[in-house]
Amino acid sequence: MTRPSIAVLTFTDDLHALVIQAYLRRNRGAQCEVVEVDAMADRPGGLSWSTEPGFGTSVPTRDGGRLDLAGCDAIWFRRWNHPQRAGRELTEPAHREVVDASCASTLMGALRNEFDGRWVSHPDATRRAENKLIQLRAAADAGFVVPRTLVSQDPAEIRRFCSVLDGQVILKAVRGTPSSQLYTLPVTPEHLADDDALRLCPTIFQEYVPGTRHLRVLCCGTTPYAVTIDSPDLDWRRNLDVPIEAVTLDPLIQQALARVLELLDLRMGVVDLKLDPDGRPVWLELNPQGQFLFVQGLTGLDLTAGFADFLYDEALSGAVRAPDRTPG
Repeated sequence: MTRPSIAVLTFTDDLHALVIQAYLRRNRGAQCEVVEVDAMADRPGGLSWSTEPGFGTSVPTRDGGRLDLAGCDAIWFRRWNHPQRAGRELTEPAHREVVDASCASTLMGALRNEFDGRWVSHPDATRRAENKLIQLRAAADAGFVVPRTLVSQDPAEIRRFCSVLDGQVILKAVRGTPSSQLYTLPVTPEHLADDDALRLCPTIFQEYVPGTRHLRVLCCGTTPYAVTIDSPDLDWRRNLDVPIEAVTLDPLIQQALARVLELLDLRMGVVDLKLDPDGRPVWLELNPQGQFLFVQGLTGLDLTAGFADFLYDEALSGAVRAPDRTPG
């Protein structure tokens, strides 16, 4: 039987990567290597790629080995564009930028040139799906109820939008930052009075969805793993000491989620929905590579096995599509 080769691209000491790697090695006998993308200069040999025969294309792994990109069957594209840890010692910002950009560009170029297995998910699809404006259009096309939304940095337009919705509006960032958790907030008169702040950058202003029941869904291909989160908070992430339980989704919701992933060309995603007072699921957002292990810790829902088995099956599909490879 083929023993698939799987790589996980992520940052140093990523719990999700290490848990999935351990499961795949122990339970499925897979070759699974973690590539810590922020530690290229910390590993023997670093990155290598060449146009010339005899010079291999490989990347360093967390375990101290070397990974042949062309021999991989699947790559979990979890994280990739993190600053190099070794670059922190450089005093010139421009020097750090060169190190970070060179490592990221070399890694991505080598991957795109040499790897022809299954991406979870493809870099282009991942970056496109990170855009909340594109998500909203895909969700609407898939049949989800989407809150009325304005993305703007025009104070007059923002105030007009909020007036149309009688002030029942929330705001959130168009794009987050890895250095800080940015929470969804209700729009206040103080927000609307500060033209300078409103003009700084486009922000998402969205119709407030009443209710306390939220859905968090890990989508692995067409298979969803869902929990309800019963929280009175606008942003439930502030307090997880609330009722959380595993649920089975209505088939129509499952179909709509699968359609969103199809439209965005994703193999996985973590989706947030909210149930309105009539029980209809309202689309909030999708993270192409969202966190899910905390749900397992709070509910006992075995997402480790669910996701790892999905990744293993993706790798088997990658191996079938490249029969000229030598099985490990």
